[in-house]
Amino acid sequence: MKRKIFKTLETIKRKSVLCLMLAGFSMINTGFTEQKDSPEVEQVKAEEVQVEETHAAPTAIAVGEDGKIKVSEDDELTLALAEEIEASLGKDLTAPVEEPAPPEEVVETPQGYMPYTQVLGMEATAYLPTDGSAEGITAMGIPATYGIVAVDPDVIPLGSRVYIPGYGEALAADTGGAIYGYRIDLCMEDYWEAMDFGRRNVTVFVLK
Repeated sequence: MKRKIFKTLETIKRKSVLCLMLAGFSMINTGFTEQKDSPEVEQVKAEEVQVEETHAAPTAIAVGEDGKIKVSEDDELTLALAEEIEASLGKDLTAPVEEPAPPEEVVETPQGYMPYTQVLGMEATAYLPTDGSAEGITAMGIPATYGIVAVDPDVIPLGSRVYIPGYGEALAADTGGAIYGYRIDLCMEDYWEAMDFGRRNVTVFVLK
């Protein structure tokens, strides 16, 4: 009877030891699984790291004094980008930007837009070709006709081209005793045309 009891106790002891050993192995395996990934998991993580590295922030691009874009020699991606930018621009990156020339001042005439250098407000009168001399010759020695005006040479130099709205383009080629300062005398070919013009204020554009 005692043998059977001892034998049963021995069997229970062995089973208990076996259960403890199995439980221990199970805990050990679980620990390894949590601490170390399988080869497939490690490969996936390595690929994720590689993807993150390829999306790193781009290197800043600087332009040197020679007009070349300066980048690190070992940065092949940025170097290729810099060369592409220089090729597309095709010019010195350090060259000063040329400012556009200011628009030229022009006046609209029946002949088109004409550039001018000066605008004068003047008092205008009209005269006939023979009013200055019986021969109808101007101070510059050319015949007086429509398109010739008398001026004060100190205000508008003789030989200047002018434009007067309502009269047209003219040449300052004559003078007169009563024409001084900001006064101008416009040659007309018809008496009644001169009388109709009378005396009025005009704007005189001194053309280039």
